[in-house]
Amino acid sequence: MNKRWTKQLIIRELKRLHKSGADLSYSALSRRKQPLLSAAAYHYGSYRKAVERAGIEYSHVLRRPRWTKQMIITLIKQARRRGDDLHWSAVTRRNDELARAAFASLQPRLFGKWVRALHGAGLDANDVSMYRTWDRNMILFELRERRSDGDNLNSADVQREEPALHAAIIRQFQSHDRALRAAGINPADVRQRRTWDRSSVVRGLKTVARREGALTDTIVRRSDAALHGASIRLFGSFSRARIAAGLD
Repeated sequence: MNKRWTKQLIIRELKRLHKSGADLSYSALSRRKQPLLSAAAYHYGSYRKAVERAGIEYSHVLRRPRWTKQMIITLIKQARRRGDDLHWSAVTRRNDELARAAFASLQPRLFGKWVRALHGAGLDANDVSMYRTWDRNMILFELRERRSDGDNLNSADVQREEPALHAAIIRQFQSHDRALRAAGINPADVRQRRTWDRSSVVRGLKTVARREGALTDTIVRRSDAALHGASIRLFGSFSRARIAAGLD
């Protein structure tokens, strides 16, 4: 049954979408919510008038902002001055520009990882983590995230790169291997991980390209998460690693 749009429903839905951070540009709405777009134009004479009646600045919805490193750094510094919790789990629970900046920071052309965005803002990610309440579920989540990012998971590297996480592992699981097993990760596989340098990344990318017949961010992330993570870590972005391998 089709939804019967009224002026009140149109305004309510536009406000809800705007608050959630959805893309309200005309082209985006035409792809995802054509009935709402058509109803807004019918009841208010134009989509623009409906947006403005909802109290939304139309210039803000013409297109989504293209994030830059400086925009993200500025928002992080503002949040730090307010005393906001800047740990990933706290930031991404928010419904504001800082949360959107955090997700944007993951783009390879920007920082690739939230901790690198924190570093870019002059903050120590480990200091940010110190104030986090670590429980077993959060530890397992972080270990799985490191694996999906292609980061090293052996005890020494975790202790060096994220001492707060390492301390929580020992406190909650008594040993690093127990925590890995609880996260569904084989400790033996972790100890046998490759040591990446630029040359081995280039060789790995060429191997994937030959095997898959193409080399995209998605293909490498799916076929070899460790190689994908090392590409970004050592070259700054996946695109640069691909160029270095002569595969752009």
